[in-house]
Parts: sequence; C-alpha cells; structure tokens
Amino acid sequence: MPLMKTTKHYEILCFYTDHKDKLSPQSLIGLFQDAATNQSKFLGVDYDYMQAHDMIWVLLKYNLTIYRLPSFKEKIKIITFPMYYERFYVYRKFEVYDEKENLIAFAFSTWTIVDVKTKNLCKITEDLIKAYGFTNKDSFYEKIHFNNIEKIKKNDSADVSINQFKIRYMDIDHNQHVNNTKYLGWAIETVPMDIISSSQLSHVDIIYRKEIQYGQSVVVLSKTKEFYDKIEITHMITSEQEEILCQIKTVWTKATP
Repeated sequence: MPLMKTTKHYEILCFYTDHKDKLSPQSLIGLFQDAATNQSKFLGVDYDYMQAHDMIWVLLKYNLTIYRLPSFKEKIKIITFPMYYERFYVYRKFEVYDEKENLIAFAFSTWTIVDVKTKNLCKITEDLIKAYGFTNKDSFYEKIHFNNIEKIKKNDSADVSINQFKIRYMDIDHNQHVNNTKYLGWAIETVPMDIISSSQLSHVDIIYRKEIQYGQSVVVLSKTKEFYDKIEITHMITSEQEEILCQIKTVWTKATP
C-alpha cells in the first residue's frame, strides 16, 4: 500500500519567530502537530473520530534535524506521512521544504494511542490502518532506530541553569495537560543567550515521559558539553516531586569564524 503523504503550506508569521526573525523551534514542532492534524482531518479520522471512540493520540518521541530555520515572511511546506506501525506504536515523518524545494528540516516521531477512560494503550485499529495506509514495521523500506534518543542521560546536576516554570492556563491543550511544544520552549529558555546568539540549533531529541497539568510547576536542569564545532546540552524536566517528565537534548552548531 502506498504511503499516505499530505502537504500543507505555511507562511512564517511574526508570532512564529524568535529575536533573530527565524522560526522558533517550538513553533516548528507546533507546525508539525498542525500538519499531522490536517492529515487526520483529510482522512476522516480527526479529533471528532478519536473522541467518539474514547481515544487520544499521545506523542512519545521526536528526533529532529535542522539544516536551517526559515525566516519571517518566508513560505515553506511541510510533508508528513506515517511510516509504519507496530502493535501500540506509530512512526511518523515530517519534511520541511523551502520555496526552492530545498529540504531544510526533517523529523521522525513516535506516537501511541491511549484509551481516555482506562488510560491503557490501544492497539492500532483497523480503521486507522486503512485510513492512513499503514504498513507494518517489518515491511517498511526505511528502518528507523531511536538508539540515540534512548541514551539521553539524566542530569544529577545543572551547570547551565535551573529554571522553574509554573503551568499556566495557556500551556494546556484540549486533553487538559501541557501541550508537547511547551517542553522544548522551557528547555531552550535555560540555554545561555551567548550560545543562542552565536550558534545554530541543528538537532533536537525529545522523550516525553509523563504528563503534567495546570497549576503544577516544573523544574528544568540543563547540562552543557562543548566540542570543537558544536555544543550539546541535555535538559531534564521534572516535577516538584522530582518525577522525570521529559528529557531533551539540543545540539548547537557553532558559527564559522
């Protein structure tokens, strides 16, 4: 069965951008979420379908590579498709192209479905397999491994900074927990401005561990490791009770002298 690919076009608006007039990383994954939602709507298995069957999609992992971030007013397109599935998990790819058809970023992601009432994982249903044109993992032509994501180290201490953020009303989504884009925003908030100003974010790994809700607080511990041409920062986001909620690794490529 051919892969179900859909394309959505975007213009980079001012509220998507950072102080460099570039698309912010958290806005980029927000556009990924919108592109996936757009595909689900096109296929007739959107939020209304999932709600009627007491199911929700839950994002587990991101593996994001950035060649460059588009600028304010620039036009891009995002192509997304579900690569394959295995019992409880779906693997989806996103590709970002500029107006000259240059690939400027891409991401692999892992998703699962949770039963709203029981909170248990659900098998991928026949309806969804048919709608998305899923193939099983063994027959998919491109094998994706998430070994690097699994090896994000836990931070016992922080040498970049420790920031605490209280969950606001505007941080939560219709599932009543923090939207996945917020975690990357918190992580980048702990990166020193001299790194952000002089380097290009080139890679992001994210593992979402546990949800958190309105009114609670999170603590971000970030630890940096510098190489000749890049800086790697591991970010551990925990609850006030020290439960690990999310682990993130950001890689910053140093500007050429």
